[in-house]
Amino acid sequence: VPITMVSLTPIVLQVHPSVAAKSVKELFELARKDAGKLTMSSPGPGTTNHLMSELIQDKLNLKWVTVQYKGNAPATNDLIAGHVNFNFDQVSVALPFIQDGRTRALAVTGSKRAAGLPDVPTFAEAGFAEIDGSTFTGLMAPAKTPQAIVARLNAEMGKILADPGVKAKFQALGAETVPMTVEAFTKYLEKEDATWIPVIRKANVKSQ
Repeated sequence: VPITMVSLTPIVLQVHPSVAAKSVKELFELARKDAGKLTMSSPGPGTTNHLMSELIQDKLNLKWVTVQYKGNAPATNDLIAGHVNFNFDQVSVALPFIQDGRTRALAVTGSKRAAGLPDVPTFAEAGFAEIDGSTFTGLMAPAKTPQAIVARLNAEMGKILADPGVKAKFQALGAETVPMTVEAFTKYLEKEDATWIPVIRKANVKSQ
């Protein structure tokens, strides 16, 4: 039973500094010119990071090599070391590496620029409005939880997520608190299913 969304974290496309592309458009042009030569690190099949890659390849008719890792730490380590060319990651995870120059950010998802990356355009600003997606966290309850309890939890979480101190802590991590009504969160989940289930099926994504 959906109760409320808690937070949204945008996804950033980042490359190793050795990659010639200085913009997302240039990276996609490289991918189109040398189909199947660029390498992208993924923390595992079916993760948001991986599905963003599959979504873009499908929508823009691009092709690169996806290197699957068992977790985000080894995937990030190999990007920093230059063993792969780029990846998609949560801003909250990638921000320290971008800030110290170990990776270069090209674009972020979302309707506005990430607070920690004010100079990095959104995909829409870069000319790719069809590319979007975020990592979200939400609160759920067991099936058949009484409606009164769901409503109470939703109201209390709404108060917590509206607290300036709580909001500031999420923002420091590159995320944004997004309290929702039960109805709005339910519709959001349905929309996510409609977006990602076709991507999963078309790419034949299997869990490891």
